[in-house]
Amino acid sequence: MKQSSLISRFAASTALLAAAVVVLGLAAFFALYSDYFRGTLNAMLRGFSLSMAEVIWRDPDLAQKVAERHRLGLVIEDADGRYAFRPGGESIAPEEQMKVGGRFQRIDVTGPDGRKIIFYWDTVDFLRAYVPPLVGFCVLLLAMIGATYLFQLAHLRPLRQLRAGVDAVSRGDFSTQVPVVRHDDIGQVATAFNQMTRQIEEMIDAREHLLGDVSHELRSPLTRIKVALELLPAGRERDAIARDVRVMESLITALLEREQVRALSERADADTDVDLAAVTREIVNAFEVRAPGIEFDDANVSTAIRGDADLLQVLVHNLVDNAVKFSLPDSLPVEVSLGATNGTVDLVVQDDGRGIPEEDIERVFEPFVKLDPSRGHRSGYGLGLNICRRIVEAHQGTIEIAGGEERGTRVLVRLPGA
Repeated sequence: MKQSSLISRFAASTALLAAAVVVLGLAAFFALYSDYFRGTLNAMLRGFSLSMAEVIWRDPDLAQKVAERHRLGLVIEDADGRYAFRPGGESIAPEEQMKVGGRFQRIDVTGPDGRKIIFYWDTVDFLRAYVPPLVGFCVLLLAMIGATYLFQLAHLRPLRQLRAGVDAVSRGDFSTQVPVVRHDDIGQVATAFNQMTRQIEEMIDAREHLLGDVSHELRSPLTRIKVALELLPAGRERDAIARDVRVMESLITALLEREQVRALSERADADTDVDLAAVTREIVNAFEVRAPGIEFDDANVSTAIRGDADLLQVLVHNLVDNAVKFSLPDSLPVEVSLGATNGTVDLVVQDDGRGIPEEDIERVFEPFVKLDPSRGHRSGYGLGLNICRRIVEAHQGTIEIAGGEERGTRVLVRLPGA
């Protein structure tokens, strides 16, 4: 199940709060036009009408001004007869005014002396006066919610950077450092994270240097052992010791190669154009005499990349060597191909040999990891693919393995084009 991030949950809760404000605003708006509110409105308009009727009775000449100012219709009945005004103040026949309906609310007010005034309130205009404050309040509330969200988001932004740093470390990049922009709790976590990655990187570098130094120092005693073996009489004991010496010498050579690759990776000359097709063709030609054979296709595309030619030779050699080494007697030829897509150069090595279980695909990139010998994975020391990943990462590329089958492994290396 995909896990939602803290920031996404915070954004969702903010969106729900904003939606609640909008719903409440719409509910209040429609309540203004509901029957329940119309009853309340009718009582309110009757109070206004009584007050205005008293003003008109004191000064009948104000009737037209009242109709004009308050946008309401009036029909007045007094001793002088009946006369009426339209909303806006224009004179109109009383019969015409009394025909209006729909959005007009009629309020009849009769005085103690028998005078009568009929008010025709335009309820839409009356309610419209309350809409702008309501809309303004909702807009202001939404703006406050948005500003609060942006403020909180700015404070949570370092969490994204910290998460990106954790992802980089999980991929093996222990040189990752995250920016420390504040000195609060999140800033203290970022500082501790940076200290942790520095210490891990120093520990790994120290281990690598120690491994390389020890491997280098072992060559001298091995040389002396080989000289001493020449002085021993021929026999099974001498052959067994010589075999063990060759195995140890092979392991030391692999370790020194790994140390050499690490040193070259640190100073890789990324400003040099290298034709990957030429490098691959040279390596493939050296393997053509070995079963099951190799088929190479460069697809006639530009395969120039920026990188170190020595490292790329080690990369291609290890991939092709693995494909040939783990092929079976009845395997099809190893397929090596080059292609270019979206500014990258793709190197694909496909074999028909022993497959890699799905659960072991990531493990094979770790140093000294050898898969189950019962599946035929007996050769080597588990350093080849680890070296390949180091070289690819030094060139800002990616390496992927497609396996999971009993037979066949496909390795895809994607490097930035020149």
